[in-house]
Amino acid sequence: MDSEPDESVSTQEIKPEYKYPFHWDLDFSLNIGEINKRFFDELEEKRIMGTKCPDCGDVFVPPQSVCVECYTEADEWVEVEQKGILESYTVCFFEFRKMPEPPYITGVIRVDDSAICMMHFIEEIEYDEPMDLVDKLEKGQEVEPVWSDDRNGNIFDMDHWRLAE
Repeated sequence: MDSEPDESVSTQEIKPEYKYPFHWDLDFSLNIGEINKRFFDELEEKRIMGTKCPDCGDVFVPPQSVCVECYTEADEWVEVEQKGILESYTVCFFEFRKMPEPPYITGVIRVDDSAICMMHFIEEIEYDEPMDLVDKLEKGQEVEPVWSDDRNGNIFDMDHWRLAE
């Protein structure tokens, strides 16, 4: 039996009736490493911590072990303000497993003056029709975290972010 792929057939040529949907449910553990463990442990205590580059002074939230500009070890921990700037966002109108019920907003947030951004959910936005959400936010708006009452040392200790009051 020849194990070489047939170069004459591309995935674009496969007829829809020959495609078969399947579900693959994987349970696994992931080693998050020392830096992420510290970040999550601090979130459990309602503190947002980042790492700081000793050369250029950039702060990274979420924390990074190495400066993305200098390639220097960023091993100093600093607590940052619990505020962020919305850099970008998207409104999702489709249902995905283990995601909030649509519509929901995923935001790209620059926490305090971090040199990088993180993603999280934006909630507490009033709207009449789901499509209204698209125009309810703007790049540059200030946001703040809303802490979960049940914190377990993971990213969802910040339940969501909302527009700053």
